[in-house]
Formats: sequence, C-alpha cells, structure tokens
Amino acid sequence: MRKFFTLLWLLFPVAVLYYHFNEGQNQMAREKARVHAAKIQELERLKDPDWELVIEEYEKLSAELPTEAPLARHQIRLAQATARLEMLDVVAAITDLTLLLQESAKVHGDDAKITRAVREMLGKAHYYATYLLKTNGAAEEEWRPYAERTRQIFRYLAEHQEPAALASYERRVEAEFEKRMQRKTP
Repeated sequence: MRKFFTLLWLLFPVAVLYYHFNEGQNQMAREKARVHAAKIQELERLKDPDWELVIEEYEKLSAELPTEAPLARHQIRLAQATARLEMLDVVAAITDLTLLLQESAKVHGDDAKITRAVREMLGKAHYYATYLLKTNGAAEEEWRPYAERTRQIFRYLAEHQEPAALASYERRVEAEFEKRMQRKTP
C-alpha cells in the first residue's frame, strides 16, 4: 500500500503538467474570454454605447477563443451582427447573418437554439431594411424583396414553434424597432 501511494505521489506532477499543457491552456483561454465578454456586455449596457468599439472587442474576443468552440464563435458573430443592426448597418448585418445561418444550420442543425436565434435576428434585419427603405421613399421594387424575406423568416419561425406565434412575433419586432428609432432620432 505504501508503494502505491508513493507511486501516486510521484506521478501527480506528471498529471498536472499534462493537464496544464493540454486542456489547461484551453481552460485558461476560456476564462480570459469569459472576463472579456463580461466587459463587452458592460460596454453594451452603457446609455450611449460605442457600437464600433463593441464590434472590435467582439473580434478580439473571437481571436482569444480556443479553436474547438464553434458554438461560442457563432454566438460572438451573432452579437456582432446585433451591434451592426444597432448602428443601422443593415446591409452588413444581413450579409453576416446569412452566412452565419448557413454555418450554424450545418454545424448545429436547423432546430438548434443558436440557429433559431440567428434566423430571428436575420428576420429583424430584413424588417429593418424594409422599414428604412419604405420610410426613405424607396420604390416598391426595392423594399418588396426584403419584406417578403421577412415574412418568410417569421413564418418559418412561427410554424416551427407555435402556429399562433407569427402575428405576435411580428408585432414584437415592429414595436422593438419603433422604440429603437425613437431613441435614435433627436
């Protein structure tokens, strides 16, 4: 029994070193990324956030993460697209969200929580594009494709969750956008 504990005592540093140089590095990177994410969320909660700075910080956060974390990377890209929508950079947000939706559906599946969140944000982005084009006097040929895509996305989300959810979802998105527009206009 004494030999067993002596052997265990001698092998303990080997196990610690193995963990430190393998999974330990990833764990430290995840912890640093968690702290960085908390700082970014504080920046987002400011009364008048600097969205460009938030996007830059999300890019830095993405570089800090271990490579085996696709869910975290997708969540970061979703947050970046949300920040772009806050800046009303709708075209870039739609482009990013479309690519992210394809990747997320491929990696996580169509019914995954992250995929649904990306699809929801893409629907909002198309709605914002429609609203902005219509209120700025664009021709119907310009805003109609965005409106139709918004309808399709909302319908898909509602049909894959609850049949009665489509109307309430559209009202919620419209109210949210109206509130944001009132904040932005002086």
